Amino acid sequence: MKPNFAMGLASLQIPHGAMVKRMHIYTGNNLQETRAPAMPLACFLGNIFAECVDVLRDRAGPLGLKLRLLTAGAGPGVMADAKVRSLERSIYFGDSCQDVLGALGSPHKVFYKSEDKMKIHSPSPHKQVPSKCNDYFFNYFTLGVDILFDSTTHLVKKFVLHTNFPGHYNFNIYHRCDFKIPLVIKKGADSQTEDCILTTYSKWDQIQELLGHPMEKPVVLHRSSSANNTNPFGSTFCFGLQRMIFEIFSTPL
Repeated sequence: MKPNFAMGLASLQIPHGAMVKRMHIYTGNNLQETRAPAMPLACFLGNIFAECVDVLRDRAGPLGLKLRLLTAGAGPGVMADAKVRSLERSIYFGDSCQDVLGALGSPHKVFYKSEDKMKIHSPSPHKQVPSKCNDYFFNYFTLGVDILFDSTTHLVKKFVLHTNFPGHYNFNIYHRCDFKIPLVIKKGADSQTEDCILTTYSKWDQIQELLGHPMEKPVVLHRSSSANNTNPFGSTFCFGLQRMIFEIFSTPL
């Protein structure tokens, strides 16, 4: 009798000197169709996570975000009966701090800007007047979203959606924001249109094919922490297209 626990492996023909270069661990029969398993209840710990984020748009550009949120009960005696609950919240440009707090709850952190490097993408950068106060972000780490408020009006003026790709300066600080950006693209001289969607996994080449190539030079970001002036992850490029800014790795993965 021969042992049969290695019957499948014994039939493999491995060339001499072969080395493992990559390994995939997944469920199902097709690697391309696999999905990450649902988050266990024990990992919620009272936090709210974003299952998906849809960018709301009109013909002029983005209007805001519609977030599908997941939450579960926490605390003594609650975990045994806890269930994951889904809810939807929408936030828009021009919403107040109170509107955002009512929709998403308190942020994990509030960050005050020291400068605005993205003024180069403003329609009239020469008209920008230095403010006596600093704009500030609400950082929602478990949603993968930052929300920028104007220091004077305290209204929403920018949304930042984090993809959490390895090699980025903020990698593993934010949960990945699974966003979808709907686009209506004109095709041909007869003004026919085609509906397209940009996602967290869209490539820069694909985005340029849909939105066109940027007319202005990119803003180069050299991030560094206060304790270390050297950024081991390298710089990134920021391009402005159709009232959106895309941050691109200087060295593609």
